[in-house]
Amino acid sequence: METGILTEGKRPELIKEAIEKVVNPKGYEGIKANLEDYDTPSRLHRKDEEAFIPDITGVKAGRKSYFELAMKNDTVQESVTKWKLLSSMARLHSGKLYLIVPKGHFTFTQKLVKEHSILATIVRI
Repeated sequence: METGILTEGKRPELIKEAIEKVVNPKGYEGIKANLEDYDTPSRLHRKDEEAFIPDITGVKAGRKSYFELAMKNDTVQESVTKWKLLSSMARLHSGKLYLIVPKGHFTFTQKLVKEHSILATIVRI
């Protein structure tokens, strides 16, 4: 697992669960994940800042979508910045941003998405 903003604190078992319960059932192919046994998604850079690495990417009908675990953290602004960037990249590729939310993190995620007008689909696992 490579490091990038917000990836180091995520548990690999949650990324695996997201792939099994959300990404695969939706029919995505060419899945890349910031996880061992998968190709790592491309790093996304914003000017001179640290690189953002999506948790999971996949392609369906030629459209690239991004899947990000959304969890409570102390770096709210970094979460918002990353989610906005991933949302923009998804739109650029005619795809979607899915925020995958483990139990106990839904309200946090929903509040940030609403407050910052982030175009994303929230999925509970």
